[in-house]
Amino acid sequence: MKALPDPPYATGTTRTKHGTIRTPALMPVVAVSYGVWDLWIDGEYTAPWDLAQATILSLYHVLQYPRAKQVRTRGIHAVLGTSRPVFMDSGGFQYMKKGVELDPMDVLAFQRDSGCDVGITFDFPITLDLDDASRTDRLDRSIKAANLMLEHTGDMALYGAIHGSSPDEIEAYTMRLDKGFSGYGIGSLVPRKAHYDHLVDIMHAARSLTSLPIHAFGITGFPALYALSYLGVDTFDSWTYLVAAAYKEYIDPERLMRVKRLKERSHLPHCDCPVCQEYGLKDFIAPTSEGEALLALHNLHVFLREMSLIREAMDKNELEDYILVKGEHGNRNINRAFRAAERKVKEKKDQYR
Repeated sequence: MKALPDPPYATGTTRTKHGTIRTPALMPVVAVSYGVWDLWIDGEYTAPWDLAQATILSLYHVLQYPRAKQVRTRGIHAVLGTSRPVFMDSGGFQYMKKGVELDPMDVLAFQRDSGCDVGITFDFPITLDLDDASRTDRLDRSIKAANLMLEHTGDMALYGAIHGSSPDEIEAYTMRLDKGFSGYGIGSLVPRKAHYDHLVDIMHAARSLTSLPIHAFGITGFPALYALSYLGVDTFDSWTYLVAAAYKEYIDPERLMRVKRLKERSHLPHCDCPVCQEYGLKDFIAPTSEGEALLALHNLHVFLREMSLIREAMDKNELEDYILVKGEHGNRNINRAFRAAERKVKEKKDQYR
């Protein structure tokens, strides 16, 4: 492995056909089979993909969507009404939960037909309950699918999905992938996303192996966002903003924690995001798709604002101080996750002295 620079983080850019993403960046997940998305696709409210630098879809949800044929014939940008970058995940994690698998070449064909900026290889994620033989089989099949898709990807940018439960396994997996991927997406993180030492070990190993863009799948809590940004991870995906809204939970923009039981509250913490300037508590708790959409947009504004502030702190070489201040005034797990990342970086530096 190579030594990381000091400090390990830096803002960067990921270039796509539809524009450049300034990193680190968070991409909202578009689960287009959910009814609330039609409000955004039909232009009734500002859409998440109009707020973020880029967005990401899961093929699992796309194929269940009534407009799936339009995605393939007209293109995903036309269906969403956006000119910004769109990533398309293969849906391997969702299909795993359903006990279904797709032909990797069918996945690639749909991704290419959709006109997405970045496709991600079909994978077979690993879970904590798998025996050794099953884990090995799933890892082997993920690598085989990735290399097959890369061979036929054409001019579409393709990220190779990477899985592993230890730094050594991540390195061994990466060495078996063919050269030519545009970046890498690190999966199988969700079951242990609150185990910060494990998360840091895995993502630090991945970052140390390549200078290409690194994406973390399904890791969207603020503690992890700060810690992994510090480690140099480029992009993240989130639908926490929407899941929280479905449960009528409002993300406090200062404490960065969910405010629950909104119906029992008389007011909300102050927020100066555009949504909160026009709408309020009564709008958010309305038992309608509109109420859920508005609350989700507020939550997304909080995530995107924090990512912008992370980039600003990086440019000033003040990210450590910024993270520690955020941890003092809200979610205490922020400091826990950051300390784990800081220890890992120090440990690696000591090896090169």
